[in-house]
Amino acid sequence: MSRPRTELERLTQNVERVHPDWLARQVERELEALAPVVYGHWKDETPSLEARLRQVQRWRKGFRSPPRPRASPLYRHIWPVGERQRQELDPQYIARPTRLKASHRVFLRNCSPDSVQELRARLAGEEVAYEPSLLPGHFVEVDWSRHEELLRWLLESSDHATRRCKLSVEFATDRGTRSGRFDGELDLDSTDGWQAFVASDGSRKEIE
Repeated sequence: MSRPRTELERLTQNVERVHPDWLARQVERELEALAPVVYGHWKDETPSLEARLRQVQRWRKGFRSPPRPRASPLYRHIWPVGERQRQELDPQYIARPTRLKASHRVFLRNCSPDSVQELRARLAGEEVAYEPSLLPGHFVEVDWSRHEELLRWLLESSDHATRRCKLSVEFATDRGTRSGRFDGELDLDSTDGWQAFVASDGSRKEIE
């Protein structure tokens, strides 16, 4: 590997430590900000954005952190997004026109380069999503409308009342040989919809 690419790989792994939930596109933009000259040479050599994003994923996978317990959180694999965020990632998906920053729909996205199996999500203890296999870059919707207690709360709430709902997601990786899980809470505004996800480690992501 050339020295510029070695430098970009090192920077990618530094970003990965701080922002393990970031998408490859976000990491790639951060590389441009951290090392504009080196990034510029790499961009000239690799003009295809898709090829650069694949390289970023390879550099991320090359990061060797200390061994994790078998059922430890794997935030890099699955992360919740809203309607507008999904449209940015999936141009074929058409989000409903809205001026609100929040989203009335929530999706779980496979952010990793590998498929996950047996994905199961629970919101406030009630199962709201199941997918036997989720390909890289694909989505599964959190069907929170089946949660009767949550629907009743929405009907009874005044405008812009807020509620925080526990979200837990379990899944398997490595062809089903390794289990993964993450926990956190989704913030819901009774008028605007889902606003943010706060992971159990304190990291926060806006839902848009």
